[in-house]
Amino acid sequence: MIIKIPKLFKGNNYVDIVVLASVFLLGLTPLTTSAKEKSVYGYLEPVVLYPDKIPLIAKLDTGAVTASLSATDIHLYKKNGKRYVKFKVSHPKIEKTLKYDLPVVRIAKIKNRASEEKSESYDPRPVVKMPIYFDGRLYDIAVNLIDRTHFTAPMLLGRKALDKLNAVVDGTTKYTIQ
Repeated sequence: MIIKIPKLFKGNNYVDIVVLASVFLLGLTPLTTSAKEKSVYGYLEPVVLYPDKIPLIAKLDTGAVTASLSATDIHLYKKNGKRYVKFKVSHPKIEKTLKYDLPVVRIAKIKNRASEEKSESYDPRPVVKMPIYFDGRLYDIAVNLIDRTHFTAPMLLGRKALDKLNAVVDGTTKYTIQ
């Protein structure tokens, strides 16, 4: 069986082949180099909560969209017409309980886990900006506040935070940052 390939260009067949090969190879080349600029980390990594310089463990979770921080005693209030939240950063793996009073960036609607039996399918959570030190650099990360004391890691970094950190996660390793 012979397949006829229509002639796309007029003129020299050699030139046609070179042009077609170039178009094909360009199609295989990524348009951005962002993957080269990213660093690979494990699914658990150390971070430092600023400005208090409290070390803690974060779970790097590509299945989550947003970042979460373990908080208790969460109280929303208004000051000068703006929303604020008072809370404590608390977790069994954090030696010191920290108190914060920060402006609310927004209220996030976080989808409930399938294992949670609640009438609502979404939880409203306050979101604040938290500075964290990660792999030698300081970042300002938006985190929603939720009691994570029953989880292994007091902080979860979702896809939005991972993008900001230029991080790729290797789920087979942990603690790659020294």
